[in-house]
Amino acid sequence: MWFVYFLVCVLLPICVPVPEAAVILWGTRQIGSLGAFFLGVIGSVLGLAIMYSLSSLIAHRIFKGKKERRQLAWLRQLTGRYRFWILGVLLIVPLLSDEVLCVGSAFLKIPLPQFLKIGIIAKIISIGMIAFSGFFGSLCGLRRWQMIAGELLLMLLASAALQYFCRRGEAKYHERIHTDC
Repeated sequence: MWFVYFLVCVLLPICVPVPEAAVILWGTRQIGSLGAFFLGVIGSVLGLAIMYSLSSLIAHRIFKGKKERRQLAWLRQLTGRYRFWILGVLLIVPLLSDEVLCVGSAFLKIPLPQFLKIGIIAKIISIGMIAFSGFFGSLCGLRRWQMIAGELLLMLLASAALQYFCRRGEAKYHERIHTDC
């Protein structure tokens, strides 16, 4: 059963139209919270890397024209310096599917290592919140609204951490560009 769960987690960001929460809850019931957490994070990050790689191959072919490059520049300007923070929050909060986020990241030319850093942190938080929320709630004697408040606090801390790590990575990237000239 663990292999099926892992495979579904890998395929989630690529082609499975099922909410991540449903898959994680199913995995928690089948293999336990800890197994669902570890296999879910590893499988999801692997799926994100595969989908990003496929999207970047396609994006390279799409953005050959002058008009497309202008549109991409406009999109980069629109998202600005907060695009990493926005990406991290969107990977945690299921407003957009992971497929769309992978494709958008490839189009915005977010480097794969930075994308994976954001993906790892975001998936640890989102899968961890789902896999362990029942356990921690009953262990601490918390009510549902208290668990939600705690998870929101974790999301706030995670977004601050993402912003910190991405600024460091962006500064190193810009230093490399200027020293390579």
